[in-house]
Amino acid sequence: MGVAADPTAGSANARAIVQMYAPQAAEYEEIWAPLLHPYARSVLDRIGLGEGVRVLEIACGAGLLLPDIAERAPAARVVGLDLVEEMLRLAPRSFDRVVMDATQLGFVEGSFDSVVCTFALFHFPDPLEALRGICRVLRPAGVLGTATWGANGDFPALDVSLEELDAFGAAPDPVAGSADGSEQVNSPNKMRAILGEAGFENIEVEVVPWEQRWDLDEFIDYRTRLGASRRRLATLDPEARSACLARMRERLSSLPEDSLVDRDQVVLSTAVRP
Repeated sequence: MGVAADPTAGSANARAIVQMYAPQAAEYEEIWAPLLHPYARSVLDRIGLGEGVRVLEIACGAGLLLPDIAERAPAARVVGLDLVEEMLRLAPRSFDRVVMDATQLGFVEGSFDSVVCTFALFHFPDPLEALRGICRVLRPAGVLGTATWGANGDFPALDVSLEELDAFGAAPDPVAGSADGSEQVNSPNKMRAILGEAGFENIEVEVVPWEQRWDLDEFIDYRTRLGASRRRLATLDPEARSACLARMRERLSSLPEDSLVDRDQVVLSTAVRP
């Protein structure tokens, strides 16, 4: 695994992202990455990798998609890039892996035939500048595939859990100050516009539904082991934490089963460097 010079140096946002994901890399690999994987595979289907010889996955996390890329482009050199070293250490060692800030790509112009970036653009403080950098490292006629969250999420169980965290006095998420570029990339029109402004052409965008159904035990486990709820629960003393979780469980058990269904949209985009 190649390791760049400290990718968080001078970047408050990069440090926040590392603080967000490094302590829960194993939980992310176990719980969340498999839920995103089918949508990431769909991006591969859209960009077509058969002729590619150099493919970069930006924000590859624990590397679940890297074997799928290799399967579709068996002659390609596949590189996985992530800001969080703890994530990359979980990725398959048969692939080149590099710790790097994707907003400051350290590759020469035209290094890759294809770039894949799924569920990450919203973490960039300036998605437009990040996309310009991606365009630069693609060869002419190189293809980018992305997946971002849409703007119309609906998850009643999450609303309940946040209400209880507030009611029990859980502190705000300690890494909530990281830059959030989601408003710039959370709709088809926004993705078309930002990809065009970044220098891409032949832009195609599609919205597909996201639905994840949890049972009550799975949901409580998820909230205690991953994400902002895990970090906020950690700010409570053990007694308050147990009481908060018990109250969450009590309220959720009295709601309709559909309250435990996470419904959202995923915006899938492809674009070509001129």
